[in-house]
Amino acid sequence: MPAMTKPELGAGPLTGVRVLDLSRVIAGPYCTRVLADLGAEVIKVEPPEGDQSREIAIRSDAGHSALYTFANVGKRCVGIDLGAEGATELVLALVGVCDAVVENFRPGVLDRRGLGWEAIHAANPRAVLLSLNGYGSDSMWSHRRAYAPILHGVAGILRDQAEFSGQPVTQINEAHTDTTTSLHGAIALLAALRVAEATGRGQRVEVPMFDATLSTYSETGNALLDEVDTRRMNPLYDAGPLGVLACAGPEAHIWTRVSRTHAELEDPTPPGSDIPTKARLRRRALEAWMASQPDAETLEKKLAQAGIASGPVVTLREALEGELARERDLLVQVDDNRGGRRAVVRAPARFSESQNRVRGRAPRRGEHNAEVLGSLLGYDADRVRALEEAGVLSAADPSER
Repeated sequence: MPAMTKPELGAGPLTGVRVLDLSRVIAGPYCTRVLADLGAEVIKVEPPEGDQSREIAIRSDAGHSALYTFANVGKRCVGIDLGAEGATELVLALVGVCDAVVENFRPGVLDRRGLGWEAIHAANPRAVLLSLNGYGSDSMWSHRRAYAPILHGVAGILRDQAEFSGQPVTQINEAHTDTTTSLHGAIALLAALRVAEATGRGQRVEVPMFDATLSTYSETGNALLDEVDTRRMNPLYDAGPLGVLACAGPEAHIWTRVSRTHAELEDPTPPGSDIPTKARLRRRALEAWMASQPDAETLEKKLAQAGIASGPVVTLREALEGELARERDLLVQVDDNRGGRRAVVRAPARFSESQNRVRGRAPRRGEHNAEVLGSLLGYDADRVRALEEAGVLSAADPSER
């Protein structure tokens, strides 16, 4: 395989990098979506039944779900049944023309298919293999299936958040460990590609979800202290008609700064009150003072005068469609594969001379079988048709919703 081409000025910084995406659901697919936004050519290999994320949706959105779109925009898709005879050889042929391979199967699964690191390295010594899994291939839990809701519990996030909020343990409505692992994976893959470009030799990189979550979670240091952290941090305040407000810092610090800056906020605590009583009464007084302000803008200015950072607590949809998001052009409209359009959030990093953007809709299953195999491997229509008839290649019916 030829060396990676230099990106054109003004194009994506990963222009010329080709990635074979064997992953499914979120952790792997979102990692490769990040690479696609940066200009990499990503070829998604999807099983005949489709990526599970297509069906993780309300009934009316199944098939081409919002979750699938979120993680797969800008890719091309080849439908391959990895269990079919001849599939291994086809995948290794694609490995031979790619710079990187991304997978998130349990350790050992691809080895049993003849697609482990040794086979990939033999097919293309320059290629980097990124393996994202739950607990590490050399761990006591390597055999366990891992999904974000499980890792949230195993990594201690659910209990830590419950202790912070003083509420019962509850699940997070977000695939936190998946997307965290995705970003760590993208960083690691880019580092390995740099080495491969310099040396001509690829390597295998493994990023376990368990490790990625704990290495990123900001409270790990405090959790390891012998002394329990009893500070009341980053409180939310009910400002009545002005809504709920998020403030940064310890609650005692916020009270001190605001009460000293604004004399009309008087301390309601009787002499000799204990700390819990002071905290409760001062919080009540501060919320009443907030609610008494004429509007949210005035309240924000008064808090800023006291050196307190604050912001409104809004719904996710309000954040996505609000004035700030519109100013940032965060929402990009893409084809929804149903004859309409749907919005996805654009990539956050903005370059002074390169493009980082959503580069197209999410593909249908096997939509690019002939295109990819023809342009990259030189397969003609008869050879593609033979692979389809043998059950190696599959594709969705164009009318499928």
